[in-house]
Amino acid sequence: MHKPAALAALVSLSLCAPLVFANPTVPDRLQKVDKVTYCSGMDSPPLVSFDAAQKPVGLTIDLGVEIAKRLGGKKVEWRVIPFSGLVPALLAQQCDMIVDQLFDKPERREVINIVNYMYSSQSVVVPKGNPKGIKSLDDLSGHKVAVLNGSTIKTLLDAQNETLTKAGKPPLKLVVYNTDTDAFQALRISQVDAYGTTVETAGYYANMAPDLFQEGVPAFSRILTGLGIRKGDPQLTAAVQQVISDMRSDGSYTQLLAKWHVESDKLD
Repeated sequence: MHKPAALAALVSLSLCAPLVFANPTVPDRLQKVDKVTYCSGMDSPPLVSFDAAQKPVGLTIDLGVEIAKRLGGKKVEWRVIPFSGLVPALLAQQCDMIVDQLFDKPERREVINIVNYMYSSQSVVVPKGNPKGIKSLDDLSGHKVAVLNGSTIKTLLDAQNETLTKAGKPPLKLVVYNTDTDAFQALRISQVDAYGTTVETAGYYANMAPDLFQEGVPAFSRILTGLGIRKGDPQLTAAVQQVISDMRSDGSYTQLLAKWHVESDKLD
């Protein structure tokens, strides 16, 4: 007689109960250590950078710290490496994982594992007012464009030069920098006409200095973005995948993206 009511109460309780996840398995080699070491370029705000007090800040920084916390409460040591040297540093075992805005590309998958945590896109930043009228990649013809060494946008703009040449148009001139800070400084003092970077970094600088910069070419080439782990470290790869899966399920992943105003980049 009372079974339906009891069943309803049980269902109600189960709906209200907090989600419980099994703790990720800590890799054998990390069982007896109290820290993990991350390699990062620390130069892609709002994902990875230093604040005025030289403290690591950003979405990916927070993610890396949360992963360490869920892997047995590990401390985090940051090793700053120029972006183009991140994969070689990881392979040389200078760190346990690359924690940066690492685009998931086939050539990278050949040498390391990548655990995705968001999407990213490319953009082209120009001086406020867009004096050169740059609104598409074709409009970059004949102009100086800053890029970060080892970046995906450099590869894309190299390909754009081939397109321009075939069309009989002057190629763009790529000016390569090792940091975003140097590239934006070059744009600010008119050493270059535009800067190719990620949508996230472009938005960050446009918000920080709205009187100096604006978006020229809107978002293009959307791509998965992840954390890099050595192929010989499958236990860590599995553990990081589980942490991100758990964060997506418990809501902390969405909260993290909202904190850094990049909700549109969330995984599908």
